[in-house]
Amino acid sequence: MEATEGAATEIATIAFYHRVIVASILIGASIIGLFGNTLVIISVLITKKLRTITNILVVNLAIADFLTCACLPFQVIGFLSQTGSYPLPEGVCATVAAVLHTCLVCSASTLVVIGFIRRYVITRSIRGHQGFHTPKKIATVAVFIWMESAAFMVLPPVLGIGRLGYSSFYGMCAFIGYTRMALYYVASQGIFIATILMLTLIFYGLILRHVLRHNKQFRGKFAVDKDTSVSSTEGHQNKASTSDSPLPMIKAINQKEIEITKNVFTVVCLFIVCFLASSVNFIIPGSSVSTLYGYMIMLTNSVVNPIIYGLKHPNFQEAFKKILCCRRAPQEFVSN
Repeated sequence: MEATEGAATEIATIAFYHRVIVASILIGASIIGLFGNTLVIISVLITKKLRTITNILVVNLAIADFLTCACLPFQVIGFLSQTGSYPLPEGVCATVAAVLHTCLVCSASTLVVIGFIRRYVITRSIRGHQGFHTPKKIATVAVFIWMESAAFMVLPPVLGIGRLGYSSFYGMCAFIGYTRMALYYVASQGIFIATILMLTLIFYGLILRHVLRHNKQFRGKFAVDKDTSVSSTEGHQNKASTSDSPLPMIKAINQKEIEITKNVFTVVCLFIVCFLASSVNFIIPGSSVSTLYGYMIMLTNSVVNPIIYGLKHPNFQEAFKKILCCRRAPQEFVSN
């Protein structure tokens, strides 16, 4: 997210072959991410089943990831430069750094809010949602996330802590600081990312605990109902048959909970993998190859979410197929 440099390290550069490796991966990630996040946005816009309140945040995440992927080719230009300067105007590089910084903070913050919203929805009855879970309020949260993310980008240059521009050491557009205050700022970003990871784990851990507890309650209730139905007299066989009927429903609920748990586990694991390395590097800042690769891994997080939706989410799967096959969606998929 940011890079700190000392006067001595500014003369040196990361080995060019490291930058070529990172550039090659990021250009591939850019192509996949632009395509995947575009699919997500279009799917939500044209598919009635996907136009849910929670998916407002999913679209918000997709927009942030789309902008990140759109900036990656401009980062690649910097990585492949061997002149020690950015080939395009410096303002372009500063803009790229600003957009990437804002979008990465927005993406991480949105994931945490999605975790909170999912816990709020899952742990309460449908009627209990409406106090907070409304389109207007969720849209307001999305706007606030962008404002908070932009503030993280604007404040350091305004306060004179550092500047946005080209880091000749790393060969990329980033936040550049030479003062001790800049080191504190970069370390605070690492603490922020670590906090994001912790909050995400807490929210999804609470979801998992609720799912397991809910599952156990259903099993216990069904066991009691089944015992009652077996001991019923011959005259109550119809009633016994009725009490047996929840079995398919309970099995379906259990299967749905298992799928939700798997999806949550996948999202959390990929999120941790993409952000943990950078978090460690920012908490203990320094100029090293590991910082470059950690930054690369963090940027690839903008690619993985559409892949998860395509592989794990049935409604997104169906919408993706309709778009890719250029087939007209059925009436239930199109808004009136």
